[in-house]
Amino acid sequence: MLWIINGNIEFNPERNRLASLSRPELTVILTTPASRCLHLLLENAPAVVAQQTFFQKVWEEGGMVVPANTLYQNISIIRRGLRTVGETEDTLITTVPRKGFQIEPGVDILTINKAAAQESEKKASPPRPLPRRHFKRNIAPLWMLASLIVGMVLGYISWQTVPDKNFYDRYALVETAQGCHFFSRNEDISSVSRFESYKTMILKTGMDCQKYPWVYFLSGSHIPGLVALICQRPYKTRGDTGCITLFFRGAMHE
Repeated sequence: MLWIINGNIEFNPERNRLASLSRPELTVILTTPASRCLHLLLENAPAVVAQQTFFQKVWEEGGMVVPANTLYQNISIIRRGLRTVGETEDTLITTVPRKGFQIEPGVDILTINKAAAQESEKKASPPRPLPRRHFKRNIAPLWMLASLIVGMVLGYISWQTVPDKNFYDRYALVETAQGCHFFSRNEDISSVSRFESYKTMILKTGMDCQKYPWVYFLSGSHIPGLVALICQRPYKTRGDTGCITLFFRGAMHE
């Protein structure tokens, strides 16, 4: 299932991806919870989605209890992604005070079933066999087309086999506690007192270390709060690793 927003933004929830239809190279990859939040908004548009619905569908069904700031942060991620890909400053997501969020009523939304569309195209345009008298004159174009397809396939295979540079490979394991593996690349978090404070703060959320055993500290002393990425599997550049962002506003650095 694909979503087309204002005729220019494509949202693919399976890949957590926003892409520009006019500039295919312009894409944004959302976090998994941000992608789920956007999916909820589009499914219910233009109705208001209550905050409690977000908490239940995005986090609680996965065994997580998160503070309200985590929801606000993921809505902010969605808004930045839509502005970037859509190359617009228009308001696409509206905050409804004391209720929740909604897609702006004037936003045009189109849902596309990708598999059904492809099947319909196949049925509408069945391939026609080449007339025997034209077979010889069409050998050259067919040969060129076959060569092009083979080249594209080989290029795609080569691209898939080139390893991506993983940003989180530079993170070092600080400690393993209660089944959770805590990683950081910030020297300020590596101090014993600060690390213990942050670790306790995260574990108090009720996080299940069996389900989310990989914890990456993203905060530094210049950030006015604690930001952590918790994942079901080690973070990789490609593929869904089931990561959720935790943001603790007001967590002070020593």
